[in-house]
Amino acid sequence: MEGYIISTPSARATWIMIGVNSAIGIATLIIQLADPRLFDEIIINFSAIPFLTILGKEPYRLITSMFLHGNLLHLFLNMFALFIFGPDVERVLGRIKYLILYFASGIAADYAHAYFILAFHPARQLLLTPSIGASGAIFGVMAAYAVLFPLRRLFIFIGFPIVAPAIVAIIIMAALQFFYAILTPFSQVAYAAHLGGFIAGLIITLIYRPMLRRVRIAL
Repeated sequence: MEGYIISTPSARATWIMIGVNSAIGIATLIIQLADPRLFDEIIINFSAIPFLTILGKEPYRLITSMFLHGNLLHLFLNMFALFIFGPDVERVLGRIKYLILYFASGIAADYAHAYFILAFHPARQLLLTPSIGASGAIFGVMAAYAVLFPLRRLFIFIGFPIVAPAIVAIIIMAALQFFYAILTPFSQVAYAAHLGGFIAGLIITLIYRPMLRRVRIAL
């Protein structure tokens, strides 16, 4: 059996991302409770707006939007997923490749969301609706996990619990994002962004894979 040589012994970037996201998330949620108007201003000024994404204006939003979350559950689910998938991916890819994967997937997610709306539901309201969250970046990390650790068993819940190899479980989750995007275009969840982040993470990891050193593992 083959595995990958660890590029970095720690997962410092993952812990930092979880820490920064959590700190910003909790701070903005406190602001939301104390001053909803100020919270709305933060979302308006730092979220990804599909119309601006398409025009290429205010590109900083593609980064700042990844650190904003709408509520505590949104924040928890994203950070829990990053906690599960991030450390092992970072240890194999190394810190720099991992961060490139993370942010590139998040940016690709915003573009996928914006152009999906433009192509299929070009309503003014949707094009101007703020998009926030780290989900696109995390779906990119999940795609990397599926490529690097395809046979690891994962427990997922998709209306009912299943246990399956990582490559099967994660592809099922990505496929569900596609169907949700088609069937629920006006959902508050940006399913097309999840799928865009997943595809970007998959492509980037497949580009990385020939560069990674392998080692035989005796069983």
